[in-house]
Amino acid sequence: MKMKLFQTICRQLRSSKGFSVESAALVAFSTSSYSCGRKKKVNPYEEVDQEKYSNLVQSVLSSRGVAHTPGSVEEDALLCGPVSKHKPPKQDIFLQGKRFHEALESILSPQETLKERDENLLKSGYIESVQHILKDVSGVRALESAVQHETLNYIGLLDCVAEYQGKLCVIDWKTSEKPKPFIQSTFDNPLQVVAYMGAMNHDTNYSFQVQCGLIVVAYKDGSPAHPHFMDAELCSQYWAKWLLRLEEYTEKKKNQNIQKPE
Repeated sequence: MKMKLFQTICRQLRSSKGFSVESAALVAFSTSSYSCGRKKKVNPYEEVDQEKYSNLVQSVLSSRGVAHTPGSVEEDALLCGPVSKHKPPKQDIFLQGKRFHEALESILSPQETLKERDENLLKSGYIESVQHILKDVSGVRALESAVQHETLNYIGLLDCVAEYQGKLCVIDWKTSEKPKPFIQSTFDNPLQVVAYMGAMNHDTNYSFQVQCGLIVVAYKDGSPAHPHFMDAELCSQYWAKWLLRLEEYTEKKKNQNIQKPE
């Protein structure tokens, strides 16, 4: 069933003049012998332009209009009404998210000891919110790490790769002002996760393959975060959607370049 789905996507993409890929490259969740078992001691992505890497996947996902992410005030206002009459500025929301990710990196990094961690970072509602999730996270493989899919020509900066309840996952940490109890509530976040997963599975700088994803939505008031686990089957479904979104974005950029006066 999966193979038929990917073959259909392959035919659609090959028929597009502005987007050409090889069919073998689309099966991002099957183990590839060329990358599995090959490990480079030096990772050229350790020092990267984080803005460049983190924005590209978001650009694809937001190309249809408003970016749908749990932390987006615009999305909440559009779909659910205003978050509050006195909603915090975008800069404050961005800063809160940044500190949340810094705290998680400090907690999960095997290179840091408890004494080296900034205790102020760890004292937040968001961190309290994810405590029950962190108990099930182990075997961290990557943190704030850049990935690149050379065949499909996109890059990204993922949050974390670790085991969740014994299964290796690409983990995406999100913050939200409103409860997101269902994966449908996270809008385009599953596409973001599989985009990173597909890139990592085709990036020779990583010696392992990832089959599953996890979206964790944390809350400022410290209420228990909602984990949304994505198994291999669900990831395959979202991967097909991501490929179509990527094709749309590529065609859109191509048309914009054609229309530009010389």
